Amino acid sequence: MMRGLKVFAIATLAFVCSAHIGSPDVFFRGKAGSYDVSVVVRPPEVVPGIARVTVRAGADVQRVSIRPVFWRAGSKGAPSADETRRLQGSAGTFEGSLWLMARGAYSVDVIVDGAHGPGNVLVPVASVATGRLGMNGGLAALLIVLGGLLFAGLVNIVYKAAGESLLPASEVLDRIRRRRAQRVAAIAMPILALGLFGGARWWKAVDSAYERTMYSPSRLALSWSGDELQLSITDTLFQPPRRPSALIRDHGKLMHLFLIRAGDAGAFAHLHPRPLDTTAVPDLAVRIPRLPAGAYHVFGDVVHETGFERTTVGSLTLTSRDSSRPSALTDPDDAWHVGEPATGNRVTLGDGSIMEMTMDGSGPVRARVEQSIRVVLRNAAGDSLSLDPYLGMPAHGVVARLDGRVYVHLHPMGTVTLAAQQAFIARDRGDTTQAGRLNPDEHANHTSASPDETSAHSVEFPYAFPTSGEYRLFIQVKRGGRILTGAFAIPVMNGAAEGK
Repeated sequence: MMRGLKVFAIATLAFVCSAHIGSPDVFFRGKAGSYDVSVVVRPPEVVPGIARVTVRAGADVQRVSIRPVFWRAGSKGAPSADETRRLQGSAGTFEGSLWLMARGAYSVDVIVDGAHGPGNVLVPVASVATGRLGMNGGLAALLIVLGGLLFAGLVNIVYKAAGESLLPASEVLDRIRRRRAQRVAAIAMPILALGLFGGARWWKAVDSAYERTMYSPSRLALSWSGDELQLSITDTLFQPPRRPSALIRDHGKLMHLFLIRAGDAGAFAHLHPRPLDTTAVPDLAVRIPRLPAGAYHVFGDVVHETGFERTTVGSLTLTSRDSSRPSALTDPDDAWHVGEPATGNRVTLGDGSIMEMTMDGSGPVRARVEQSIRVVLRNAAGDSLSLDPYLGMPAHGVVARLDGRVYVHLHPMGTVTLAAQQAFIARDRGDTTQAGRLNPDEHANHTSASPDETSAHSVEFPYAFPTSGEYRLFIQVKRGGRILTGAFAIPVMNGAAEGK
């Protein structure tokens, strides 16, 4: 067993999360038939709830419709599509909303119609309850007053029922009958109060049950076995009926594991653990490469065959003894980076090439403002360089806030995974077994990419930073068989939609 190394599981994080950490909005950029579209889905905090969908398309798009597709029902069992509304003053922007009625894997079916006929694309969305809708003080006070009036009204109804309602229309309530009605009302008051108290207890129990089922990042149980770190996903509560579905490979890997040094993000690793068994959610193992001492945030991305994407979390502390170990690889696509991030938009990579990173606008980066993160590689003469495919795509990106409260794995297609998208397509195509499982022979890798993506000279990632703070952006590309990582420091200011 390796000495001088401490491993511990991180406590469940108490902030909004979904398939990523602290960044619930879903971004997609790609094709819907022959049309280029950009889709943003803002899932609800509570389920059932309303998801807000924004679609941007070219001027040749005349109409956009959307519908929710639950993984178990598929497109054939999905409701009819709702037409979005075109925003005034923006010819190519459409907005709409959808009800997500159940927890689990959904996709938003974006149906586009225009000059080249209809087309559609499925955008995977994780439907999970991540928060509770609070009640403002004014509304609470109003409901208390109305509740008091209702209680008084009920007591008065009992009083009238035991008194005046028993008299003929011409008679007046005498003293004896009045006292009897008062006694009945007095008896009714504690009974009604008990009913009110019981209703409050029931509501509190329902609220507590909801809190227990709110989604939070699954914890990674970490332990050492020889020179390998073993990982086990411990939480499967989100999976109705509380049993895990099998994992499928995304970009050919069952898990994409990221280690980011806490505090300064001066060390970063992108690793791919190997499975130790064949269970639905297997235990995995990975060798940790030579990284400097310190505490590390650990994020493990997995995709279930339902199309549900999620990020598991953990924490790892390395001591100075481990920084002198020889580097070891579990997978040939493993890569890591050690060094201070660039504070500007240019960084020199390990092979001498220069990575340039730019974003929309000339001012500071603002939270909750959509960005196109553009990356291009150049040689010393300033000429752009072509990129080799890395895990089926021209580049991969990771966004992380220094405190670990935000983490996102970016692709040129957005924050969604190709595996989740293909899982929905496969179910619609009927590539399943009699038990409803995906055919593993047909869906083992999910590494395909379009030819123009894999021969790219530049890459764009669609994204919006969810909150203000100090962020790190890691961009990974491949050239000449070598994986190269560029690291950038990005301060994000308060946005228009974010409070001070």
